[in-house]
Parts: sequence; structure tokens; C-alpha cells
Amino acid sequence: MLHRCRAILRSRRGETLVEVLVAFVLLLLFISAFGASLRASGLLQRRAAASRAAAVALTEQLRPATGGQPAAAADGSANYTFRSEAGYTAFTVERVERQTVTVGDGAASYTFRQFAAPAGEEDAP
Repeated sequence: MLHRCRAILRSRRGETLVEVLVAFVLLLLFISAFGASLRASGLLQRRAAASRAAAVALTEQLRPATGGQPAAAADGSANYTFRSEAGYTAFTVERVERQTVTVGDGAASYTFRQFAAPAGEEDAP
């Protein structure tokens, strides 16, 4: 019986130490690559949040130069000039029409206001 147990134990092939070490190294490589990708995505998320915050801050600093009232153009459109808090002209948007759009789903309707180029004008390159 003892001879039979020895034969069974000798016939079984297990994992060698080298194979175990190689598997462990591969596992560590995959874990480190995953950790690096998580760090990179976190960095990109922080940069995007900082960019959004900067854009909001810049947008809040712009005020219409005419106190919110656009300068009327001859064709019924309006010209909007925006200035920074320091008083410098930041940019001017010319010939803009205020449009009202109503959207409904049957149960309720919603009214939106948008600003766009007058009908029939093509976008300038």
C-alpha cells in the first residue's frame, strides 16, 4: 500500500517554482498597468474639472457692455458687445436674432429662447 501511495504522488505533476514566479510577475505587471491607468484617468478628470472651473470663471466675468440690452441693427437683428470686468472689450457678436422655440411632448410644452444668425445667412468660415 505504501508503494502504491508513493507511485501516485510521484506521477502527479505540480507547478514548479519557476512557473509560480512567472505567473506572479505577470500578475504584478497587470496590476501595475491597471493602477497606472487609474492614476492617469484621475489626473485627466482633475484637469477637466479645472478647465471647466476656469471657463465658468471667465464666462462670469463677461458682462454685456450695454447693460444687457443689445444694440439694434437695421435689419431687426442685434449686436452684442461683451466687456470684461476691467472694462476692456472682449468680443462683439454681430447680427444676432433672438428666437423662441416651443417644444412639447403632448402632456407639457416648454419654451426656450436661443440666439442665432438671421434666417438665410450662412456661417462664415
